[in-house]
Amino acid sequence: MALIIYKQFSNFFSFFVLLFFFIRLSLSKENLKSIKEKFFFFDKRKRPKGKLIWINGVSIGEAKSGLIIANKILKRFPKSTILLSTSTLSAYNLISNLDKRIILIFSPLDISFIIKRFINKWNPDLTVFLESEIWPNIINEIKKKKLRYVILNARMSKKSFEFWKKLNFFSKKIFSKIDICYAQDILSKNRFKDLGAKNVKLSGNLKFLSDQLKFDQAEYKKLKKELKSKKIITLFSSHRNEETFLINCSKSLGKKINNLFFIIIPRHPIISKSIQQNCKKNKINFAIRSQQRNSIKNKKFYIVDSFGELGLFFKLSHISIVGGSFVNNGGHNPIETNNFDCALIFGQYMQNFCEIEKKIIETKSGFRAKNIEELEEKILALLKNKKLWKNTVNNFKKMCAMESKKVSSIIEEIYN
Repeated sequence: MALIIYKQFSNFFSFFVLLFFFIRLSLSKENLKSIKEKFFFFDKRKRPKGKLIWINGVSIGEAKSGLIIANKILKRFPKSTILLSTSTLSAYNLISNLDKRIILIFSPLDISFIIKRFINKWNPDLTVFLESEIWPNIINEIKKKKLRYVILNARMSKKSFEFWKKLNFFSKKIFSKIDICYAQDILSKNRFKDLGAKNVKLSGNLKFLSDQLKFDQAEYKKLKKELKSKKIITLFSSHRNEETFLINCSKSLGKKINNLFFIIIPRHPIISKSIQQNCKKNKINFAIRSQQRNSIKNKKFYIVDSFGELGLFFKLSHISIVGGSFVNNGGHNPIETNNFDCALIFGQYMQNFCEIEKKIIETKSGFRAKNIEELEEKILALLKNKKLWKNTVNNFKKMCAMESKKVSSIIEEIYN
């Protein structure tokens, strides 16, 4: 009964949803193509023959993970076709240049009559949704046609769990229709089971399958020449005022180790101005990435206000510090530092990556620092003890390789 009400509700409000999307269009958050595909208007493309796998990743992170899965499937099963869907313009544009066997579309909205038309047209042999996307009409229509529905890298936050738990009479019917749920951590596994998913497995994190970040070799050589004798410490994906931990730490470190150089890469370049203000307040000599005409040779801090250069600065760094983990933002992806020779340090707030954090600590692949004093202590230990630094870097690479193999085996399992 609850599912019938939801279906009717979604159909009834579809007109108002369309108006909302035209408002988004006026704000440049949508374009005509995205609206047309999300409402499944006049799609003349034909379903290719053979096995078709629909992979859905909503935003940039999930879309990148979806592309990794797509490429793994096509490498192992080259006669397949992938229907890859995403919801945001930024994610769509980021992954737009694809293999011809990958059909890129915008995700259809979970409105009953739209989903019926979509499933009838594409008839996917397998549907793979990523992380935390649960859409009742999509799941229901797929299962009505006796097709397979899988969730990979499944994550269930406390807030989402509490929401679905309040709708227990409804969630039990929806979650029980999931064929397999591969949870990325034990907490999510238990939450999915509690909500009604019958076949839940702990699989590890898809981020372990990520390709090495690319960087400009010429730019690397240029910066390496300027910084040749420096010990480089990078804080990446930092949040507002998080750099103060590194600034305060640098004052004491500078008295104990010569030739230190600090790089700050904010999560959002827009906050680079506040970083500059904090550096000025602390009388720190710094350079800004967007002003490349300025030499960095005699500077102490480098503020990177650009996109897509993480790989370059990981390549230069001796130590990388995870942003969002010294302020309560849940941390950011530490696996991005894999394939680079930089030791890892993170703060006490890594709840978004709790299972990965646990593995890092267990395998001695990195260090947790609860405060400025511990951060200084870990940096000193790694820079003064070359063996410790090397073992930490190597342990991290081994751990990532092992987890990557584990996650790769799932691709074969879900396909067959």
